[in-house]
Amino acid sequence: MEGCDYEVFLSFRGPDTRTGFTDHLYTRLTDAGVGTYRDDEDLRIGEEIGPDLLGAIEQSKISIPIFSKNYASSKWCLKELTKMVECRKRNGQVIMPIFYYVKPSEVRYQTGDYGVALLEHENKKREGDETIHKWRAALNEVGGLKGWNVENVANRHEGQLVKQVVTSILNELKKAYLVVSDFLVGIEDSVKEVLGMIGTDTDDAKIVGIHGMGGIGKTTLAKVVYNKLSRDFTDCCFLADVRETSHSKGIVWLQTQLISNLSQQAYTRIINMDEGIKTIEDRFSRKKVLILLDDVDEKSQLTTLLGKRGCFGPGSRILVTTRNANILRAFGVKLTYSIGVLDPKRSLQLFSKHVFRKDHPPIEKMEQSREIVKIAQGLPLILEVMGSTLLTCGQTEEMWDDYLVKWKKGHIESFRSKLMISYEALDPSQRQIFLDIACVFDGYDKSLVIYMWRDCGLCPTEGLEVLQLMSLIKIGEDNKLWMHDQLKDLGREVVSQESGGKLHKQSRVWNDDDILKMLLREKRNAKLEALRLKFEERSEYRSTMDGFALLPYLRFLQVDSRRLANEKAGLFFSQASLVLHNLITTPMDFLLSENQLLPSLRWLSWHCFPRQILKLSNFSLTNLVVLDFSWSTITHDWDGWRHIKRAKKLKVLDLSECCHLTKTPDFSGLLMLERLILEHCYRLTEVDSSIGQLKRMVFLNLRYCGALHYLPNELGGLPSLTELLLDHSDIREIPDSFNGLTLLVTLSLAGTNVGHIRDSIVAPTNLQSLSLTMGRPLQRLPHSITKLRWLTELDLIYAGITELPESMESPENLKILKLTSISALPKLRESLISPAIVSHVPMADPDLSNLINPKLLLLITTKPKISGPSELAEVPMLWWIGRLSKLEVLTPAHQSITSLPPELGALPHWKTLHSSRCLALKCIPLIPSSVTKLLFGMISQV
Repeated sequence: MEGCDYEVFLSFRGPDTRTGFTDHLYTRLTDAGVGTYRDDEDLRIGEEIGPDLLGAIEQSKISIPIFSKNYASSKWCLKELTKMVECRKRNGQVIMPIFYYVKPSEVRYQTGDYGVALLEHENKKREGDETIHKWRAALNEVGGLKGWNVENVANRHEGQLVKQVVTSILNELKKAYLVVSDFLVGIEDSVKEVLGMIGTDTDDAKIVGIHGMGGIGKTTLAKVVYNKLSRDFTDCCFLADVRETSHSKGIVWLQTQLISNLSQQAYTRIINMDEGIKTIEDRFSRKKVLILLDDVDEKSQLTTLLGKRGCFGPGSRILVTTRNANILRAFGVKLTYSIGVLDPKRSLQLFSKHVFRKDHPPIEKMEQSREIVKIAQGLPLILEVMGSTLLTCGQTEEMWDDYLVKWKKGHIESFRSKLMISYEALDPSQRQIFLDIACVFDGYDKSLVIYMWRDCGLCPTEGLEVLQLMSLIKIGEDNKLWMHDQLKDLGREVVSQESGGKLHKQSRVWNDDDILKMLLREKRNAKLEALRLKFEERSEYRSTMDGFALLPYLRFLQVDSRRLANEKAGLFFSQASLVLHNLITTPMDFLLSENQLLPSLRWLSWHCFPRQILKLSNFSLTNLVVLDFSWSTITHDWDGWRHIKRAKKLKVLDLSECCHLTKTPDFSGLLMLERLILEHCYRLTEVDSSIGQLKRMVFLNLRYCGALHYLPNELGGLPSLTELLLDHSDIREIPDSFNGLTLLVTLSLAGTNVGHIRDSIVAPTNLQSLSLTMGRPLQRLPHSITKLRWLTELDLIYAGITELPESMESPENLKILKLTSISALPKLRESLISPAIVSHVPMADPDLSNLINPKLLLLITTKPKISGPSELAEVPMLWWIGRLSKLEVLTPAHQSITSLPPELGALPHWKTLHSSRCLALKCIPLIPSSVTKLLFGMISQV
């Protein structure tokens, strides 16, 4: 036990879950770098819990009891649970219960198997009445906590549950970790080889390139290596899908992400690529960094993101994955690793993990499994998709036979035929969603696209879930849709084959040149549903607009010329053609033909068009659901708005970055609108009162609208609004009508100029996040803020509040509190994990002895001015610090404090001390090895 650093304690009944669910959870946690104690009550000797076990429970930040059917029959499990509850009450330890085919009520009220087990303990006098009473109390308490129930997971897929649990644990522990597959086979040797190439005993910066064909596991290997290295790095950055992202968002966007991640702070977007290279070289030439660039396909991407090969500091490690080894050679990467296919043994193991959730197939499936594995030819992607397909769809012997016959018919040299079987297993609705993502929506925000799919009757929630279960797509933490390149190629091949290779019959078109050819031919395409056209490096395009009139079932249209906006390029319409060229003459208005165009249009995204150019007089907007006019020069009096009102189904309107918008348009008629985005409309001065008619609105973003001073009273009449973002706008007053926003969950006023907070602001009792970090001081904080039962985060930094309500204990779920300029601190809620207290006025020494959960504590207080050193007194501050057992970061600042209490050195998780503003500090306690960052002012003795 000595020297171990456990963060998670697993408690489970061995025979129930030892080799199954618990083993998967333990393996996934340890792979993520989480110190996990896995106790097995079946292997213990004796009657009493030993010191090692007690120490493991007490030391852990999180305890996870896995309540299986026979959990309560084990007195050891019940003793562990009782200890967990004690640690929760004393130290604020987190307990995350898992209900493994057991109902929470059965645990909480000891019914069913749990009731029988407790009665048996009592009848057989295995323990005294007092002990059994504690067991019942512990079961009652933990059974009432929020946890996971495997029966609530879709199709009871335990792998999905493990992933959810691990993600929550990592979030709680704040681990820097990249999520990888639950099913890793044959990767250990590759990881050791790559780590051996990188080395840890040299100070020079090293780049390692990992290359191989698509679907072979390059990204998985790189992520595992990254996770193992990340523990030794403070500054890390993972850039996923460099190839796709550089094409869709631009290399400048990737440079900004790299700078932000390595700086650990938001970074204002750089202007151009050259500025990005210079910034990277200037800022990180001496920094030790860890970088993973995934799926690079051009040397220029490495040059713009890494600069000169030696631009990062000593000890830096850079991982690059690519399909093309020539790119690595061209950039001068000397350390390269080639990934090959899996051998038959490991292929069978990987396939078995996906379909049977174990290392080997059952005897009755062994022969069929070997035949399927032979067809996959050692490609991990194919094995994953095959296994997931059989797990989801092949539940009978007959289905297995059918799939095996189909897969055998495919050409051995082309593995797309195997993937095609998974596509054919989808129902028609799921196929449409799959093809949409493959052709158009890879990289899009799921929450936006889902509106269109739902309107098309495609059941997107179920469809996306099935596609994920079959490993055909992934949804990232940023809610973005992701599909492997091989699967995207498959989807596009399906679309092409369905049209017989005839462009004018395709249901989706994604290639710019093909789109232009199609429009020029002016052939009717009654099947085209989605069209995505980007103008990038070309100087001129011409296509007759009659071509659009020949697309009667288009439901998605995007025309994007954003990249040319800075070069004064624009879209111009004439009655004959669509022309893209440099601004030379006055743009001509275009009037569409008398025929209604695009009657099935559900998504319209049109960027960077001048306000006098696009006229929608004859566009059919009947089915339009998502309208994206971001980055355009549109104005509120644009003639097209009266036609937009015909879009009776419109649910999403994006007007962000519209620099010519001084007033919002009249919203009357758009009664189905749910999301309105006006971020960075810096000339916007007025929100039209018609916004009060949008009774279905759930999300309103007015961030960085710097010219907006007031909100209409009608805004308070939106009964469905849950999120209102006003950060860094110039809002000066909040209407009393806000008390009508009964469902509001998030309200952010950071950086605004609101000078007075009425009770109406905090009237919505469902508020969970409230930021009142103002641009000018507030007069007072309303007492009604203590009634916000569900409030979890309250930010009052620089709000100018000098006095709080008598008790801040009432928001019972409050976890994050940021304060400034207060003269007296009331009793705070025990649930706080991140209190930040800054007082620029004289303040009595705070007493935080009742807090047990803080991980971060910022405490800057002020005493009356002193005239000289002779007036300094020994100030016994922070006497309560030893009770904060979870504290990781401490920032004290006080001009009179002369010493820190010795209990500080005994805190088990203490990592950082910033005391540069404690100018009178003479002595600090012994610093434990866990502390990695120290920042002092002038200290006379240590």
